[in-house]
Amino acid sequence: MNTLVKLRFRELIPAVVAGSVTMIASITLTVVSAWLITKAWEMPPVMDLTVAVTAVRALGISRAVFRYIERIVSHDLALKAASRARSSAYQRLASSPNSALTMRRGELLSRLGADIDSVADVIVRAIIPAGVALLTGVFAIIFTAILSPATALVLAIGLIAAAIIPPLLAVRGVKTAEARRAESSEAYLSSLDQVLSNQAALRVRGEMPAALSKADVAARSYSSSLEAGAKDTAIGAASSLWIHGFTVIGVLMVSASLYADGSHSPQWFGVLVLLSLAAFEAVSVLPDAAIARTRAADATRRLAEISALPESVSLELRTASDQPVLRAENLVYGWDSDLGTSNLDLTFGSRHEIIAPSGTGKTTLLLTLAGLLEPRGGQVLIDGTNPSELKNAVLFSPEDAHIFATTVRDNLALGAPEATDAEMTSILGHVGLSEWVQGLPDGLGTVLDSGADSLSGGQRRRLLLARVLLSDAPILLLDEPTEHLDTAGSSEILSMLASDELPGKRARRTVVIVRHVR
Repeated sequence: MNTLVKLRFRELIPAVVAGSVTMIASITLTVVSAWLITKAWEMPPVMDLTVAVTAVRALGISRAVFRYIERIVSHDLALKAASRARSSAYQRLASSPNSALTMRRGELLSRLGADIDSVADVIVRAIIPAGVALLTGVFAIIFTAILSPATALVLAIGLIAAAIIPPLLAVRGVKTAEARRAESSEAYLSSLDQVLSNQAALRVRGEMPAALSKADVAARSYSSSLEAGAKDTAIGAASSLWIHGFTVIGVLMVSASLYADGSHSPQWFGVLVLLSLAAFEAVSVLPDAAIARTRAADATRRLAEISALPESVSLELRTASDQPVLRAENLVYGWDSDLGTSNLDLTFGSRHEIIAPSGTGKTTLLLTLAGLLEPRGGQVLIDGTNPSELKNAVLFSPEDAHIFATTVRDNLALGAPEATDAEMTSILGHVGLSEWVQGLPDGLGTVLDSGADSLSGGQRRRLLLARVLLSDAPILLLDEPTEHLDTAGSSEILSMLASDELPGKRARRTVVIVRHVR
């Protein structure tokens, strides 16, 4: 089991016990029913059947009750395991920003979504059913051996065969199919993310039809991959039925030969035959369990990329001075290739603006200055210290910063949780959103139901800027703060940011702005 899940053996015991009791109650119900049917055939006094009739009712109810308990316990365990896995994955990713930022969003979504679900799902679909099948099979064989050792041998051979052969047949083609499914799933999610996240840009560049076509091809490939391996799954299920049928025939033949000598009662014969039918209920799910286990194993290998990331190291973050100085010395930055070399020496309160076309590394430069990306050469220092070792010294506001589907107040509070409504209203006025917030049904308490889609492009940029200005960071790194604003609105915002005294928490700050040519 993947280290992200952190499943402990003792956590499985309640679910396995509840599932085993359910199956044993089912087998016992079949045994008592068989005895009752064959005994009633002899037409004994009704009082002789009273206990059996009551037992049938009790076992029927207990089977349903314990099945409910098993479902509750097992699914609770799986959901908790998935929660732990996601928490661990996010912690690993957060502690290794380079790895998180270089992973494609579609790939990351697949890891944190479907792969973790597959690993947690194996608890309900494979581990617990396997434990239940083992305990139930042992119980059925021992019970049968008490009545007839020869019949128990036939039943044991059938159960062992059903526990091994069908699962092997079922997973024979699933391994290849699962690798294809995972690859097509990541391709589909990546293409879908590309369309949904860049609709405006794709339309402007005339690339939307090609992007939609690519997403459609990926969707068809993913849909096709879901059907791969179905033949082997069907063969595994069919083989389980054949083994079950031959075992019942074998039990019937052995029991009939022993019954023929007249040394056994009709109840004995009926119990053995029907018991062999009920004993296979627990092992019938093992082909599906094997498939779930195979999928989880593949998901585990993919998750190993995350679980292998180094544990976050607890550092004693230092506090920057009240007027920090930002320096970049022979800074070489970029992803897979060098995008440029920069030298900056920004005293506190400076303004620095970088205007360049798209794709020239403006955002990458800000990420490096903020300490979110390691320089490819040179160094970035704030008061002589790496930015990643300082707390609350620098605030990077990306162009695609998230607007949450919650209230305006909560979105602003991300920048300053302690900010009052008066401070929020004031800062909204400075960024040009005074009339907008006054026109909302509940003012700051209005819920933005669709997140960023509840706002126009210009309103979104202004709201993000208000969030930044509410913060206490002495250095602001702003990525495209005037995007989607008209010429007048852009000039107004740039003029405000260029002033010596800024609105918000701090009147004086160092501000670095990057934007493209308008």
